[in-house]
Amino acid sequence: MGRLIASSVIARNIVSEAASSLRGRRLQVALSSFGIATGIAAVVLLVSIVSGMHRYAIEQFSSVGGDIIRVTATQERSTRDPRGFNVTLRTTDLEAVMKSVGYYDAAMADNSGFGVLRTSKRSTREGSVRGLTQQGFELLSLTAARGRLFLPFEYEVGARVAVIGADVAADLFAGESAIGQTVVIGEWPYQVVGALEWVGDPAAADPASQDRSVYVPFRAAAATFRGNENANSMYFRLADPGAAAPAMTETRTVLDRLRRQRGETTGSFNVVSNIERMGEMNLVLNTMKIVVGLVGGIGLFVGAVGIANVLLVSVRERRAEIGTRRAVGATKRAIFAGFLMEALAMTLSGGLLGIFVAWALTKIALFIPQIPQGARPHISIVTAATALALLTVVGLVAGVWPAKRAAAVYPAEALRAD
Repeated sequence: MGRLIASSVIARNIVSEAASSLRGRRLQVALSSFGIATGIAAVVLLVSIVSGMHRYAIEQFSSVGGDIIRVTATQERSTRDPRGFNVTLRTTDLEAVMKSVGYYDAAMADNSGFGVLRTSKRSTREGSVRGLTQQGFELLSLTAARGRLFLPFEYEVGARVAVIGADVAADLFAGESAIGQTVVIGEWPYQVVGALEWVGDPAAADPASQDRSVYVPFRAAAATFRGNENANSMYFRLADPGAAAPAMTETRTVLDRLRRQRGETTGSFNVVSNIERMGEMNLVLNTMKIVVGLVGGIGLFVGAVGIANVLLVSVRERRAEIGTRRAVGATKRAIFAGFLMEALAMTLSGGLLGIFVAWALTKIALFIPQIPQGARPHISIVTAATALALLTVVGLVAGVWPAKRAAAVYPAEALRAD
């Protein structure tokens, strides 16, 4: 018991002496901590941005599954026919591919638009509106929590009906049933017939892009936003996921034949599988994370050098103090622990400030409408805990050498030098 009390007294003395030393060198401590804060803020913010992009990419790919072939049209000008007609995707192309290519069991086309969403009581920021053909909800794995999905005739006539994402329903119809009510998209009224299940995490206030979207029949979106029935993209679900290569080849052949029949000579079709795209995206984003880690490591190394320099200067300036403490009974271990405590205090205080700054910047990003909802940076508990662990290691590494120098000071030589 006596040993425990003695240890606690020594520990309190070490902490109080470290705090007193730091207070005596406020400017040096503040500048060193600022360097650490800048480095860790940059690392945490960049990691949160890349993680947001990664999460958004996974959302987009997983929303239609890994057994999906996606087709889009690029509009680059041909050097042979720079004034030719651009290639387009049409719902008739979807039907032709399904008839000619025997590898698919379901397909959909989509188009999109943006507009301010409002009701008679509330409004929300500009929302994403997505037009779907039949089988769209099936391929996107979206189910209705309340109400229903579109009926076949509503797809056919382009009825002004809407199925809204869970987060849109919470924003526009908080505490009320959305079914049967009218939502105005831009200047066009749509009757809400269904509300979707959550895709993101409502408890963590982290909705997915599907939760922030409004879905309408393809022809309704075409009439409201586009003025034509061209599609942004088409999705085909493979009956056998192992048949992706021949299915892609046949699909491209059919689409090229159709474009030639229409006289479209400029641009090309991108026919890719989600598995390939996801692999490429993961490679790019993982490379970005490594680069971010290297840049952040350089910044933290510079900060650690600054802290080590401050402590080494402190050892030289406080030789007489160290000698006096040793002369009155302070052990080498106590001197070593005191300097290590100072290094940790500077590192962790700067690091906590940096994490707070990064967190504040991620909250500001919520008000930038150009950033997709699912791609917005978010600092997870794992990221914050990893940053604190890294800061602790940096503090220990930066403080070990000065602490050993301080502990090695001989009392008689220190007092004589003074």
